[in-house]
Amino acid sequence: MKHTTPLPNSLWRSLQAHYAMLDPEEKKQAEDLATARAVHDHRVTRDGVPYTGIALDCLRNPEHGVGVLLHGTRVVAVGTADLAARTDLAERDARDPRTGLDESLLGHWSTVPFDYGVMECSDFELRADGTGWASVTNAFMEDAQLLTWHCPEPGVLEVRSPPETGEARRHRYRVGPEVPVDSAEPVMSITFDPAFVYGPQYAKLT
Repeated sequence: MKHTTPLPNSLWRSLQAHYAMLDPEEKKQAEDLATARAVHDHRVTRDGVPYTGIALDCLRNPEHGVGVLLHGTRVVAVGTADLAARTDLAERDARDPRTGLDESLLGHWSTVPFDYGVMECSDFELRADGTGWASVTNAFMEDAQLLTWHCPEPGVLEVRSPPETGEARRHRYRVGPEVPVDSAEPVMSITFDPAFVYGPQYAKLT
């Protein structure tokens, strides 16, 4: 069926990183490259939150389109349009014990709320299957890379990027509310030592 309600920002940001990895020269926003055509409401939940698959028409890949599986606003997986209908992926995520992963890290994080007046920002997304992506964006380019991650011990994030050939790097982290420089309201944030990608502090966006 056609999808008529607004799509979560987490979906567009994940798609933008997806396109940046496909073609570093791509300058269009994800909203200009893909339009939603159907939604699949899976009869699967985790923590009371349902899973939804969204299939999109894609200018970059008109034959296969692009599909995203969401758990609430959290991106579970991205692939071709047929991925959106795969209930098995939702079921797998729902029963995954997530051994070695800190669930508080799941989702999309950005330095933007802490980068007031800075011309460059970093984003990353960690998924429950131990994969994700990280990007650096400025006025001239966006560089995005896939990654794998796990937590070898409490408060330590180990990341490998690219997943198979990259060096494994460890970052101590602390998760908790912090007040951005241009706001009076605290947001959930993560602080790294040493900095992750190019940012020591990120706000959780989804």
